[in-house]
Amino acid sequence: MSSLLLPSTWQWTRQPAACRRAWSVATSLQRTIRTHRASTKLVDRQSSVPAAEVPKVKLSAGNAQESYLETRKSSFAALGLDSRFVKALQTAFSKVVEPTGVQERLIPEVLGDKDILLKDITGSGKSFGLILGLLNKPRKVLHVAGGKKRAVTTLFVVPHRDLAFQLLHWIERLTSVMRPSPPLRSIVQVLVRGSDAAGASRAERIAELKKTPPHILICTPQALKEVYEEDKTALKLDTLSTVVVDEVDYLVDIDDKNRRKIKHPGPTREMLDVIYARRKELCENQYDPSEDEEGQYESVAEWRNEKEREEEIPQLILSSATLKVHFKNFLFTESGWLNSYNLVKISGDKKSGAGRIMHSILVTTENGVKNIEGAVQIAREEEEIRGMEAEEEEAEEDEAGNEYFNAKYRKTPSPFDPSGMEAIATAFALDVPSIALLVIPSSAPVHRAVHELRELGVNAEILDLLVGKKGQAYLMSGDVEKIRANPRLLVATVATTRGVDLPELSHVFMLGMGDGGRDGYVHVAGRVGRFGRAGKVISVVSDQNEAVRMNRLLATIGEQPVLFQHFD
Repeated sequence: MSSLLLPSTWQWTRQPAACRRAWSVATSLQRTIRTHRASTKLVDRQSSVPAAEVPKVKLSAGNAQESYLETRKSSFAALGLDSRFVKALQTAFSKVVEPTGVQERLIPEVLGDKDILLKDITGSGKSFGLILGLLNKPRKVLHVAGGKKRAVTTLFVVPHRDLAFQLLHWIERLTSVMRPSPPLRSIVQVLVRGSDAAGASRAERIAELKKTPPHILICTPQALKEVYEEDKTALKLDTLSTVVVDEVDYLVDIDDKNRRKIKHPGPTREMLDVIYARRKELCENQYDPSEDEEGQYESVAEWRNEKEREEEIPQLILSSATLKVHFKNFLFTESGWLNSYNLVKISGDKKSGAGRIMHSILVTTENGVKNIEGAVQIAREEEEIRGMEAEEEEAEEDEAGNEYFNAKYRKTPSPFDPSGMEAIATAFALDVPSIALLVIPSSAPVHRAVHELRELGVNAEILDLLVGKKGQAYLMSGDVEKIRANPRLLVATVATTRGVDLPELSHVFMLGMGDGGRDGYVHVAGRVGRFGRAGKVISVVSDQNEAVRMNRLLATIGEQPVLFQHFD
């Protein structure tokens, strides 16, 4: 299969169903042959699941093939990615040597046409694997009067703009090393509320979408809805090949006790209802064998999949680290978005790709700050994650900004517990080698938190991947020594941290219990320990009752608090 970044030997067009089916069978066979030749990896052709994931059958004592299937690792080329694209991947991301477990199962399915329900722990490479697969899907080209016209192939919906620009950054790194390097705007565009990184208005972005439809459009739900309502022709949702919704359980929030009640119906559900309106109709009007006098179809599944091909209903990929039972019930019984007859579920190993994360709870009292009672002591060498000390470098000072906030906040009392802020400042100074993240409640003022931390001598900033070149420095992890010379504490709320991957991030501080209960904590804690790296999560609470609740929360995820050494 040719990559969109490389010369294409064919183009997908809106042809009759028979032609499309023949093309589908032929390309599927070609992909199977290429994959077999590249790696001799056995594949279960009915489920398209790698044989390493199929239950093993012991053929004979000492059989070497069984051991091979259980222990081997795939290469990216063996998963169906174009060899020249793989070379660009190795150049742009030199530390990415082989696919993670979830990527090994995910990428071949992304290249196919099945719906995907993806659940794996944070830091397992879900989002990166999606990007790799989507970039290798064939570009959608429409036959129109006067010639051919490109259209958006994939719609990638994410919960917030920082995650959108992180995905953009990954694609930009990949395309920049391609030769020839394709125009970035033709490959990917980002649609978020307000101005984008280039300062373009919504009207300008709509015009750009019409002029140069990208292969992948990354967007936040509200921005997508606003553009759809303003100009439906800019998106052409009826020609999409794939729709991806990341952090789907967060974007479509279902009440735990009453799954029919949507807490926040919101733009994500509205847009999925629009895109999959025809699929919902097929769900409501199922195939009746008694009406099939000619015996055209042998089963409901065959009828449904054939209808979906005729209607060109796009592949749907739903991804999250947490997919609760009541939410999955909603997806399969009420939403009408998924085709259960053409669906693959991918769940990763709970420990696969996860580094050692240590969870600590600090309690502020009148007598100071202490670890929660019962915190366990661990070996000193196991706890040590600080890097080599670098030469200190003075932090940049925004004198005008400091004067403004000094005047503004001097007149009002602080909403933050001063002991808690001092504990975070102390822990940051003593334990953080480069980058840490402070997550505060959604109702708390982020700017004020940054201001008060700076008053305590902390190099604090708001987490914003669009501010100058700072955001790219955090993402690229190129100049590690420069970052370590001037450690930074990024401040954000739970909602703006979901899915974000900062390679040099080693510590997460949480002020209070945080938002979202257990699931919220899991997502926040998942910012560290990614791809096997170690990390620490330190919760700072203001009383013993909060400490007890936090301890119970840790127990629900199989963790216990670890003694944070600086507050013995």
